[in-house]
Amino acid sequence: MAVQNENGPRSARALTAKGRGTRAALLDAALEVFNRQGVFAASVSEISRRCGLAQGTFYQYFHNKEQVLLELADRAITSFWERARGLELESQDLAGRLGRAVELLFSHTRDHYAFHRILGELELIDPVTIAYYDSMARFFRGFIRDQAAAGSIRPIDPNLFAYGLMGMAHFFFPDWGAKIKSFRLEQGVALTVDLIRRGIMGPSPWPRPADGSAASPPPGAAGQDQAAAELSQGQKTRQAIFQAAERIFGQLGYNRASIADITREAGVAQGTFYVHFKSKLELLEGVIAFQSQSLRRELRRATQGLSDRRDAEREGMLAFYRFIRHHRELYRVVAECEAISPRAAKMYYSRMANNYLDYVRQGAAQGQLRDLPASFVVRSLMGFNHMIGLKWLIWNSSPYAEVPPPLLAEAVEFVLHGLDPAGNFPE
Repeated sequence: MAVQNENGPRSARALTAKGRGTRAALLDAALEVFNRQGVFAASVSEISRRCGLAQGTFYQYFHNKEQVLLELADRAITSFWERARGLELESQDLAGRLGRAVELLFSHTRDHYAFHRILGELELIDPVTIAYYDSMARFFRGFIRDQAAAGSIRPIDPNLFAYGLMGMAHFFFPDWGAKIKSFRLEQGVALTVDLIRRGIMGPSPWPRPADGSAASPPPGAAGQDQAAAELSQGQKTRQAIFQAAERIFGQLGYNRASIADITREAGVAQGTFYVHFKSKLELLEGVIAFQSQSLRRELRRATQGLSDRRDAEREGMLAFYRFIRHHRELYRVVAECEAISPRAAKMYYSRMANNYLDYVRQGAAQGQLRDLPASFVVRSLMGFNHMIGLKWLIWNSSPYAEVPPPLLAEAVEFVLHGLDPAGNFPE
């Protein structure tokens, strides 16, 4: 056990200039270590070593890693609000105001991307994650209410806009391989403003559905049962371990979950586990691959037979939220995997994005979608749906959490048509 300073950590307000510098260096080192190793696996000794300090020095400034995490969150959100309060909006037209707000979010996300990656690692930091994003959402809720009140845009649920936009910003930056292009920040800002205003709706005729929330239910379970019946006994055992691991990782987090917990949940012996997997990490990567395949299969089932990409976008969005609702542990596992196995996380998102990219290009070629850069559309809509799923399904403690049907309809409307107040959408 580490020996702590008997007087406890010193307040930042009581420090000398040298002490403040040391404290800031420890925070920077902690962010680097958290981002590389994950919060749970990071050690105080490693954080101290990166600063060239004795471990006891750490405890002169902080109680523990949890305090460091809280202060990193406070530092990031303080930076956001300092920029937000200095934002000049009064002299701008709508495009200018949207551009300033979007640039604020994108530049903040870029500058604090390492911190964003560690937020979802453990369920114990969910309150920190929720408070962090809600603080930023407060700015964008107020911003979009003001635009709607002025008649500059049509009204939209402020939380839908705020969280959807934060998702777009978060998914703008990851490296998902050569097929999914990256963009300069100024390009992303301009494209996002255009998407907010006009959506992705292309010029070709499209019979507008009467109710955006009324999605056809997915096909019955018979197809799944038949597929399961065709599995060998070994494949069934492997699938049972995957499903048990999703639940246990989701409930306990990767680091707290044990192989014994998982095999007990799956109803198999521990020896059986090692027939199929070398380690818990290999299992985690297998779970991510299994769930990626499952989600892509559900999206294909929901959109098969739809010849118009706008119908497919609508049904795909609704199928995605259904899937997340029934696999709420999945997103905890995926978020944690970003810190523990970045390779598996990249695989999960890049497979989704690569598959989606071809459909977006086909829709644009047929005039069903606007001629926007396909990689930008993929990043934006994946990010939008990801954050809506987090806000309404993952961070909601109710066992009956759902995205309300009116909000689903509004989400579809926003993606397809944007917020043009006059309804000047492509015919």
